[in-house]
Amino acid sequence: MKTKTYNIEQLRCNDLDERKQQFDMSRYEDFIEESSLSTRAHRHNYYMILFCTGGRGSQLIDFEQFEVRPGTMFLMYPGQIHAWQDDHDMEGYLIFFTSAFFNMRYHNNVLLDFPFFNATARRPFIELSAEQIAHKQTLFNCMLKEYEKKEEGYLKVLRSYLNIVLIESNRAYESKLHTKINADKNAALIVNNFEQLINVHFKDKHKVRDYAELLHLTPNYLNAVCNKILNRSAGEMIRSRIMLEAKRLLLHERDTVAEIGHELGFDDNSYFCRFFKKYETTSPEKFRKKYQSTDGQH
Repeated sequence: MKTKTYNIEQLRCNDLDERKQQFDMSRYEDFIEESSLSTRAHRHNYYMILFCTGGRGSQLIDFEQFEVRPGTMFLMYPGQIHAWQDDHDMEGYLIFFTSAFFNMRYHNNVLLDFPFFNATARRPFIELSAEQIAHKQTLFNCMLKEYEKKEEGYLKVLRSYLNIVLIESNRAYESKLHTKINADKNAALIVNNFEQLINVHFKDKHKVRDYAELLHLTPNYLNAVCNKILNRSAGEMIRSRIMLEAKRLLLHERDTVAEIGHELGFDDNSYFCRFFKKYETTSPEKFRKKYQSTDGQH
């Protein structure tokens, strides 16, 4: 097992904005050798794709631990809390890109259509078959060569490759995790629209009826559709998004608990604390101290 001690500020992916760079790519092992692995939690301001082809490891994504092994591909989006954990001779590829990079060719909202880039998605990864692994390795190798050569028009080529990676990943993701979608396309569309509305309004709309009204549905029907497609109630989806953002803010921001509660639409701090404790089984302050003591604040 490799021991990594560098701070996250040293990782090259975290200064894309400073370098006015919107795309970066490398082999995982080269990236780690260059910048080392930080176990400190950090908040992404970019999209990241990790494709593991050898070895194994683990990482923390939005406070949940995930094993990384050959044939897994992780897809992360801006705003998520991430921490590298174990690295047992891992090999693979890393891609970092901003929405601006992708949107220079494709419509501004296309990235939101990919379910793995949605905060209500429950799994930020896909597991590939042997055939898919071989295909992805060829594709990623072509991308890396294009990126390293930097010949005329290489960024346009990289956008096209990236779009292929995302579309193919979406196919694999939906076939593995959303088999119910094929049974009812209309219900799946409602859930997708609901998820996007939650991401826009979760700070000011906390009730199912608010979203049902926006979707021109009854609250009971919206609940039934969510249970059918995702086995989750509409209320649970709203609460999960609020809780996720609360935990992100508690870890990454210096605001007080009351200020964070107010930002999330809770005028009464005591109510926010009760809400948080009900679903996390600990208070906001204790949650913050737990992660500060293990990961540090920066």
